[in-house]
Amino acid sequence: MSQKEDLILVYDLGTTGCKVVAFTPKGRVVASHYEKLKTYQRHPTWVEQKPEEWKAAIRKGTKILLKEKKITPNQIKCISISGTQMGAVPVNDKGRPLREYTIMHFDYRSSAQAKKLIENMSGFDNFYKIHGLGHPPENLSICKVMWIKDSERKIYEDAYKFLQSKDFIALYLTQRFVTDYTDASNTGWLNIERREYSEDILEAAGIDVEKLPEIHDSHDIIGYVTKKASRETGLKMGTPVAIGAGDTPATCLGAGIIKEGVCYSYIGGANWNGVCSTKPILDPLIRMINLCHPIPGKYNVFSFTPSGGIIQDWFVDSFYRREGTAERNMYSKDSFGIMNQEISKTSLGALGLICLPYLRGGGGPHWNPNARGAFLGVSILHKRRHFLRASLEGVAFSFRWVMEQTEKAGFPVLKWRELRDVGGGAKNKYWLKIYSDVLGMKLSVLENPQEVTSLGAAIAAAVGVGFHKDYEASVKEMVRISTIILPNLKSTKIYDEIYGIYKEAFHTLTPIFEKIAHIQSHL
Repeated sequence: MSQKEDLILVYDLGTTGCKVVAFTPKGRVVASHYEKLKTYQRHPTWVEQKPEEWKAAIRKGTKILLKEKKITPNQIKCISISGTQMGAVPVNDKGRPLREYTIMHFDYRSSAQAKKLIENMSGFDNFYKIHGLGHPPENLSICKVMWIKDSERKIYEDAYKFLQSKDFIALYLTQRFVTDYTDASNTGWLNIERREYSEDILEAAGIDVEKLPEIHDSHDIIGYVTKKASRETGLKMGTPVAIGAGDTPATCLGAGIIKEGVCYSYIGGANWNGVCSTKPILDPLIRMINLCHPIPGKYNVFSFTPSGGIIQDWFVDSFYRREGTAERNMYSKDSFGIMNQEISKTSLGALGLICLPYLRGGGGPHWNPNARGAFLGVSILHKRRHFLRASLEGVAFSFRWVMEQTEKAGFPVLKWRELRDVGGGAKNKYWLKIYSDVLGMKLSVLENPQEVTSLGAAIAAAVGVGFHKDYEASVKEMVRISTIILPNLKSTKIYDEIYGIYKEAFHTLTPIFEKIAHIQSHL
């Protein structure tokens, strides 16, 4: 690599870790480093992380990337950020977080506040038609802030601003208290059509608009690396910082989805599909999620299930690491390789074993936070590998259900016959084949699929700093497809029958899920 090559540095805060990725203006990954982040669950319905650990990951990851890849700070012409959404990080006017633990997206503690807010808005439909978010309301930032106000009043009163994860990193780098439209639109307090804070919703929630940050476009240069941040990270003081985008819209952009006709699937901890639209879809019966696209005036319309790649992590932790034997080292070093070997030896349908993969509650299209995981049809013939394959098939079925929801919204995605696959799960060719067969669709796998969210933030920065004249030119230059996977239509026909049983099983078990969730909330 030429020491004079210009680079864009991206920080991507995910659920499980922080990536630091260096891109060229042509979208090539020069270097990438991953720092694992810890998630804390101090109560069955609580999901938290520590913002100070985000900063530590940024500092450590940047220094390692610069040193090991021999990147000079002068090469970095712009920094951009993506991160998990639907958080609520309270900070004071000095930028210090007021809670050691910050509430994350899949935290369900604010159900009472969600109920109160919906009542104050005279029903969910009125609430939804303003913000356009199909999530369970207790997932939204606005309900998390209401919970803080009700349960930790002093923290609410002392809070200067409530930020999202990427905004907190932007604050660390620049000392600017800002957000962007993609993140602001996934909080519950933005009017999605007007692209401004909703007075009606904030009044119903009892939240002061002064506690919310200034909103920018994703490509805006919102500040420059401060002397303190430079000293702690090794970055050059004065390096421009683009605010970037929340992880979902950043992924949409990084997949090259900037017009209708192609959709994408992200297989990460969660799994979602998305399209680009010129308008939000605000039918509460369909209940799509509408976010501002990084491109001004466009929207990322999508739905998701929280059950995606997280099931692989659960399988490794639960069934592919053994204690007290020599086999333990083998399983810890190459668990995913062993899992793929077992998948390749297991026939379609896993001998009739069906998995409902809702380990973290259910997303679209049913939006039932009380949904739970289940295996059905277990017999004495089933081995570990059958449970594994059934789990991966179950995630694909849940995604097909989400795709059908998108079709009801007016986007014939299953008829488009192409799906761009991104995320860490897109590296697993066996799982992608399952997806292709379950959906009956051609899958286009992007180059470096695990870096596509980061790439979306880099594309925005490339526009903001002037590497490319606009988003269309930036996407054309930076997005590339590496692999095509075609479905086996005979397998699709078999999966069609299993999929019908899968949906029937979910509906049948819904009353049981409610009872189990009630018990779990009191344990």
